[in-house]
Amino acid sequence: MTNKDRGDIKKDLKYQEMYGIPLFGSSTGSLLKLMEEKWSKQVQWIATVNPEFVMNALKDRQFINLLINKTTINVVDGVGLVWGNLVSSEQLTVNRIIKGLKIGVEILMGRHRETLITGADLMDRMCQVAEEKKRTVFFLGGWGDRAKHTAEYFLKKYPQLKVVGAEPENYDFKIKADYLFVALGMKKQEEWIGANIDKLKVNLVMGVGRSFDYYSGDLKRAPEWIRKMGMEWLFSLLMEPKRWRRQLVLPKFIFKILMYNIV
Repeated sequence: MTNKDRGDIKKDLKYQEMYGIPLFGSSTGSLLKLMEEKWSKQVQWIATVNPEFVMNALKDRQFINLLINKTTINVVDGVGLVWGNLVSSEQLTVNRIIKGLKIGVEILMGRHRETLITGADLMDRMCQVAEEKKRTVFFLGGWGDRAKHTAEYFLKKYPQLKVVGAEPENYDFKIKADYLFVALGMKKQEEWIGANIDKLKVNLVMGVGRSFDYYSGDLKRAPEWIRKMGMEWLFSLLMEPKRWRRQLVLPKFIFKILMYNIV
């Protein structure tokens, strides 16, 4: 898919911008409908963006270029981005702080989730669509056998799903698939997709982060009530305390939103 084609799709989107990064501003249902309308033989690329993406992109020109110019659609995968977009509309710092507290409480109560599309949930919905429309899927990445176990999970849930591969690495570019799910971790998976997208014989590719960890059964996912509060990141930290350094990006993101206007 050329940059012009991606631009034509983005014209049809209701989207917001954060530091120049376009973010899809509607529901999962609207996204799936749009993907069907734009379904073609040219590869479409969905990125599941969260605050960690944004903070890394602001330090890495090549990474932010991928999210601005190369991806087809960036979905909001994290309530932090929802919060940030709502709070940053205030010009004065003191007003942003006040609104930040208000919106934060409302998010904990389950509000403002209309534009939130988590990668794990979206992958599930796409596998459902793939079964219904007899499309093929490939699972790439994850540690050890997590790609294989993820495929087994979805085959059990969607028995008619056509899985054409499940590998941790060494992707065979001769393989054709309708959906390619890449779980190599934030940034690394986007860089891999960006470097190889012209060689992929797929219709749609999406980086899915830690989703294989959940669906393989190797990592317990937060209960739905915790996810509705926007606290899935805290639950994951409790499950894997060794990842605490990565979570430091969240207070940095909050501080940046409150202290500086988005430009």
